[in-house]
Amino acid sequence: MPRRQPYPRPVPARGVRMSGGARALAGLLLGLVLLAARAQGVRAQSTLSAFEDDVDRIARRARPCIVAVIAQRAVSRTGTPSRTHNRVGSGVAVAANGVLTTASVVLGAERVFVVTDNHLEVEAHVVGMDPVRNLALLKPDGLELSSLPLAGKPAASGDWVIALGSSYRMSPTQSVGTVALRFPEPGTSLLQLTNEVYPGNSGGAALNSRGELLGLVQGELGAPEAPGQRERGERRPGGLSFAIPTEDIVPFLDGLAKYGRVRLGMLGVSTRGAFVNGVSDPSERVPIGALVEAVQPGGAAARLGLRKGDLIVAFDNERVEYSEQLARWVAAAGPGVEVTVVWVRDETRHEGRTRLDEAPSPIPSWMEVESASSALSLGAGGAAADLDARPQRAVRLLRERRDFADSTTR
Repeated sequence: MPRRQPYPRPVPARGVRMSGGARALAGLLLGLVLLAARAQGVRAQSTLSAFEDDVDRIARRARPCIVAVIAQRAVSRTGTPSRTHNRVGSGVAVAANGVLTTASVVLGAERVFVVTDNHLEVEAHVVGMDPVRNLALLKPDGLELSSLPLAGKPAASGDWVIALGSSYRMSPTQSVGTVALRFPEPGTSLLQLTNEVYPGNSGGAALNSRGELLGLVQGELGAPEAPGQRERGERRPGGLSFAIPTEDIVPFLDGLAKYGRVRLGMLGVSTRGAFVNGVSDPSERVPIGALVEAVQPGGAAARLGLRKGDLIVAFDNERVEYSEQLARWVAAAGPGVEVTVVWVRDETRHEGRTRLDEAPSPIPSWMEVESASSALSLGAGGAAADLDARPQRAVRLLRERRDFADSTTR
């Protein structure tokens, strides 16, 4: 029977002897490491504190330039007395007597009031309005305000944004975020922000880290709230927030200063949406362009050679999906601008260039809604509905980008 070999006994490790100098050097190195780690933590904390101080400083300096805007119009229904409908938004002073806000706040209003940071309330008049870019300029009566400078360069993804505005209760609101994405379109663009935007912030200020106006808050999109979760007169912030960049604001202000009005482009064509059934889901209607229903004689479309029944599929190198999309791009391009149009006739592709005419009215006909109290109304399905739909289109584009990214990673 073989003998089992005993396990070897563990040999105790011999201690490493260190001289006094080596021990002192090791202690010094350990102390330096601990000191560096502590200094890094202190620097991070001081940087955060400095950033918070900068935000507070910028907000305090800009707050007197932010106002609340109240737009009033009379609403009457058959058999009931008329009542006053109030729409509350925000505004930004860009001149001593000029307040910038969104057109969706004041469109169709019969009277407009401005409430300052120190609770002064005065009536204001609409100097000019661009409902395509969703911009309006107000002139308060007998009131001079501190104004904000416009940003000198376009906002880029990742830039810090400080959003200031007024809530439905006309309380000051403030949030910090960044520029997430830019959605470019012919003649206009839209910024998506990570900031929390409160109801009533439409027309508020989006500031950069230097306290300059980089955009005008348009609004937010979010999931609906559960019943009973809303306090009376207020709604929570949330969802996706958007801003109109200064690249859209500057041409609007320059046009008002030069011409005294907003000049919009006109193609001289009436269209309707064209759709086909989806391949994977036949019940899904897929937009394919703007179908021409009529062409104005002598207009830009007629000079281009467009006819009834043509399908417009592209405008200035952008794919056209909806008829209202084409109408907005044409109006935003402005008169005198040469544009490229692509259309399909009898399954044949055509392309040409034409110079746009000037629209006869600063309010496009496809945004007008008749009402008993005003020729321009905020009724459902009218101009306000189109203005509010613009962020929805940005969300659809964002969803398409995500779907494309998902498909490429599979």
